[in-house]
Amino acid sequence: MQLSDQHTHVCPALVAALLLTLCAGARAQDPQMTETSAGYTPAISGGAGYIHNVDGGITSLSPQINPILLVPFGSHVLLESRTDFNGFFERKDQTSGPFTGKVFKTVEFAQVNWLANTHVIVTAGRYLLPFGLFGERLEPVWIRNLQDSPITANIGTRTSGSADGFMLRGVAVQRPFYSIQYTSYFSARSSINELQAARTAGGDASIYLTHAHLEIGTSYQRFLQDHQINSVATYISWQLPSIPLDIKAEGDYSYNGRGYWIEPAYRLQELPVPAFFRRVQIVGRMQQFFPTNGGGNNLPTVNSQRVDFGLNYYLRDDLRFISSYGRRFSSQGNANVWNVGFTYRFLFPLWPGRAK
Repeated sequence: MQLSDQHTHVCPALVAALLLTLCAGARAQDPQMTETSAGYTPAISGGAGYIHNVDGGITSLSPQINPILLVPFGSHVLLESRTDFNGFFERKDQTSGPFTGKVFKTVEFAQVNWLANTHVIVTAGRYLLPFGLFGERLEPVWIRNLQDSPITANIGTRTSGSADGFMLRGVAVQRPFYSIQYTSYFSARSSINELQAARTAGGDASIYLTHAHLEIGTSYQRFLQDHQINSVATYISWQLPSIPLDIKAEGDYSYNGRGYWIEPAYRLQELPVPAFFRRVQIVGRMQQFFPTNGGGNNLPTVNSQRVDFGLNYYLRDDLRFISSYGRRFSSQGNANVWNVGFTYRFLFPLWPGRAK
């Protein structure tokens, strides 16, 4: 019942966890036992969703499907790729007329990961920029609690949210009470269709406190083309051990502005209420943005604030209905923002298991 929470908590080490699990599973087999196993089986994962959005009285429809291909080569190499198919449809005259639009295809990542040892994973290819919490961990439709991205989500993710190059990441220190994770990367400039990327370099580091379920981290990026700028993020992710409350917060700074967001999400599963209501998740988000040097680069040009409130209902761990209401405030005008829809998470092997 807490699939989305688990993903946001472990995504920085998702690749390492998968590879280590595959390796450990192979080593833990007892040669005296007969069992059925899929071995290192390729799989298709990902999610799908449909969002009905009303922003300032203008309605848009956004169906999407985001398949992920996972192909392990033994216990140390993993090929993974995600392609997003996102539809966007609006009324011809914004508030009247038939809906028109198109489906956009984007290759979010297509990378090869090599588990060199317990502390280093080497990644080559196209990968998501590891900046802050949202882009790499919370962006997929089946993970995010609120479907609209934070105002500051464009900081540190220029130009496409993805990078073309190399990345090193892993767990630098592992102790019973804490662990320290790190990431460093370099991206080349690319204008190739579906593979657009900027020339950037940067890194991320965080400490995870095991018993408190608390992660504190920071990201740094240097944008190395055109007008060279620095971007910095600090963030926390806290899943309280005693109650089903998940708190995430991030502060971002760049040449074009600075801002923050904080998002608590609470599940009713432990309250003394009828079983129907225990599947409800209550979400809130408060955020502000303050432009500098005129803003721009897909960031507001005036001071902006927004408050969101959401209710999500989990029919199953992999299927939920989502709804939210937000109010946007700025000198350019205030507006209400509504979202309703559903998300679905899927995972299945590309061929069935085999007897060993």
